[in-house]
Amino acid sequence: MSYQSAVNPEQVCDRTQAVWSLAAVLIVAVVSLPGCGGRAEARLDDYLEELEFDASFDLVKEVQLGSYRVPIAARQSSAYQQGRGITWMQLKFNLFAVVAPEDESALRAAWERHQGMFNDTVLSTCRQMSLEDISDPRLAALKSRLTDLARPILGENRVRQILLNDIVCEPL
Repeated sequence: MSYQSAVNPEQVCDRTQAVWSLAAVLIVAVVSLPGCGGRAEARLDDYLEELEFDASFDLVKEVQLGSYRVPIAARQSSAYQQGRGITWMQLKFNLFAVVAPEDESALRAAWERHQGMFNDTVLSTCRQMSLEDISDPRLAALKSRLTDLARPILGENRVRQILLNDIVCEPL
């Protein structure tokens, strides 16, 4: 008794073509979905920028807290690169506090009263940064630390956010 296959080679070929056609249609559908274009990255940046603020830009004031030029001896924070030594950098930026319009004069008065302590806090915070913190284009870690440290000095409920502007990081 011999065994003969009941599979027709033409049916196998038709099924293979159908699977490939279905795969091509699915790929085209996925690629053409909204959000898969080149503009998605820009939209993500816009969204993240909006998330940084508790209130609309129209409902807040920016108060300048000085211009800083800070030399930094930055180290690698990861354990396997600890032995690479120190990288000398200089970080330049303008610092602003975002406040409610009714808190603007109180914040300015607190800043003038505690300007020396605030400047020392900014300098020491910048000098404690690692290379990974400095290489972050948004400087999220620095902004977060400065916001947390500015609130007790300038007013816990006054400072909504700290902004850095005209940021330049250059080797020394």
